[in-house]
Amino acid sequence: MKGRSGDFEAFFRTDGESGPLVVVYHIQKTAGTSLRRVVRANLPPAEAEVRPYLHKEARSPHELLAWHERWYSSLDDDRRSRLCCVMSHWAGYLLPALDRPADALVLVREPVDRTLSYYWFKQRRRGPSRPLEPLDRLYELHGNRSDGERRPVLWDQLCNWQSRALLSVYHDTSRLEHTPGPGPEADVWRERLRDLLDRVYLVGVQDRFADYLELLAERYGWDVFEPRSKVNPERPAEEISATLRKSILAYNWLDAELYELCRAAQERREGSW
Repeated sequence: MKGRSGDFEAFFRTDGESGPLVVVYHIQKTAGTSLRRVVRANLPPAEAEVRPYLHKEARSPHELLAWHERWYSSLDDDRRSRLCCVMSHWAGYLLPALDRPADALVLVREPVDRTLSYYWFKQRRRGPSRPLEPLDRLYELHGNRSDGERRPVLWDQLCNWQSRALLSVYHDTSRLEHTPGPGPEADVWRERLRDLLDRVYLVGVQDRFADYLELLAERYGWDVFEPRSKVNPERPAEEISATLRKSILAYNWLDAELYELCRAAQERREGSW
């Protein structure tokens, strides 16, 4: 079974055995599609429930939390007990609704690389007839169109999106400002993020994906492989300007700290093998 990256996927064991519940919280443009392929290949015999792109039904964190709570509440006792895996771009919003332990797998990516990957992904999806503004201009416009039309979803993606995704499952991130650098509540967000990394998420970093897979193989006894990475032909091969790099890092200051925290955590786990 090959799932689409935008799908919500849930798997229910059919072999009568028990095992861990794995939740793959797939943050966009972090190698999450490859991680899902590996997890899917290692699942026990299971029946699948697949729903297309959830953003047609729920968009805001509040709506996503409510959707996942309703979905989980709709499962009878048998299906709850057989649930072995959930994977999607929004699967993390299931975690507060669960009445059993779960392993929440998450990959994060170096923020400049992730931002460029997301930008060129959106550029390819839009096509040559309606291109986005240049990325440096988007930061000047705070993600909005040149004619003033607001694009808050795009702006979120360009400003600490990975941290927002992890935090918004448990905290109201509307107060996490879109500023070039830490704001007055920076230490509050840092502490909340560290707490979630310690308690909730089993994190890895995209540029050490193979090592993260080995960690999962050790943890679950999986047969792991590294799927072939997709290459966006629209993304230029040349380096970006120092000014644009500085802007991306400034507006993704918390994601830069998140990446370093996750990289260090992964290295510590590897050292304990």
